[in-house]
Amino acid sequence: MLFRQFHSCNMFPRISQISRLFFSPTQILRTPHSIRYFCTKTYTDGEKIIINILKQKFPLASQIEVADISGGCGAMYEIFVESEDFQGKNMLTQHRMVNKALADEIKDMHGLRISTQVPDISES
Repeated sequence: MLFRQFHSCNMFPRISQISRLFFSPTQILRTPHSIRYFCTKTYTDGEKIIINILKQKFPLASQIEVADISGGCGAMYEIFVESEDFQGKNMLTQHRMVNKALADEIKDMHGLRISTQVPDISES
């Protein structure tokens, strides 16, 4: 599970347990109540590369989050992209867009979890 990766700094172990009860793994990744928020975790090289590629391919993205969920070896990532580029496209098309953007990197991965979203108009 995603929350286990973030408890490595062990500063707030109870928050991890509480977050797990109320949030899905993707919400834990994106919520300011997650351990990642409190730990000031640095991104791995693989996470940085993926984030930079996604920023280039989705310039309208309001949020991009990447987490190496393979324990740091770079074999599996969880990705969340919120972008206006997805407006009017179904989820399958959105995920294909992310897969296409990361085509070269995916070749070396074991797995990939993708979550996409169109920004809420009311937030603007």
